[in-house]
Amino acid sequence: MICQEGRKTRRREESEMRLGFYILTILPLIFPFLGYTKVIELFEDDPKFIDLLPRMDTPTKIENESKDVFHGKIAVKVICESPGANNNQRYNPRIPGWNYKIVKNPSKEDEARWIMFAWKKKGGTGIIPDNGRWGPVTVPCAKPPTQGRKYIAGQNATGWTGICLKDEIPEDWEVVVRDLYSDFGEFTMTGLALTPFNGEYGLYDSIYLAWTEDELRSLLKEWTTRLEPRGKLATSWGRIKEGW
Repeated sequence: MICQEGRKTRRREESEMRLGFYILTILPLIFPFLGYTKVIELFEDDPKFIDLLPRMDTPTKIENESKDVFHGKIAVKVICESPGANNNQRYNPRIPGWNYKIVKNPSKEDEARWIMFAWKKKGGTGIIPDNGRWGPVTVPCAKPPTQGRKYIAGQNATGWTGICLKDEIPEDWEVVVRDLYSDFGEFTMTGLALTPFNGEYGLYDSIYLAWTEDELRSLLKEWTTRLEPRGKLATSWGRIKEGW
């Protein structure tokens, strides 16, 4: 999953987020986790979440997935119905209730700095989650900070500017934890796009915003300690510690 930079001397421009590979979105829910501070749940087991992403530029299907999930009961599945196209995606630039301010030092319930999501891709060459007014197209892979608010795994099939996380698509479930402020600067997140590019489909699960990185990592640790560890959880935690 991207963002648009804002300045204190200017009115912050609203923006939506796109996840090049794929990402999830849900109506905002802010809640405390044990010893955590503030965590904002964007998607976790909400079957109505898929209704929030009605838009597409080429025929693309979206549905709930209950058999292949990272955590909980359902994930979001974005199916490429136009295999010859490279812009299969479902998105919404203005999701009702989304007005999340990405700032350096979050202190309010509608503020955050960090994002976490899990994703997986079947077939094709790349995947993206996107979360902003997409920003200018300059180079396919930009170094942070950039206004190209996208996270990309695999080949960037569209050429849209974003941050390229790795050269390979995530064929198994992988978790991504990123500092949105460092990657894209200050902006207001109002929407989301899940983009599997091409191939068969992309899966997205467990999408959260948080004040700090530690809150997200603590959440992952909680999942692995109160549930019987599954291989995908152990593998994903290892990848996170390696510095995704």
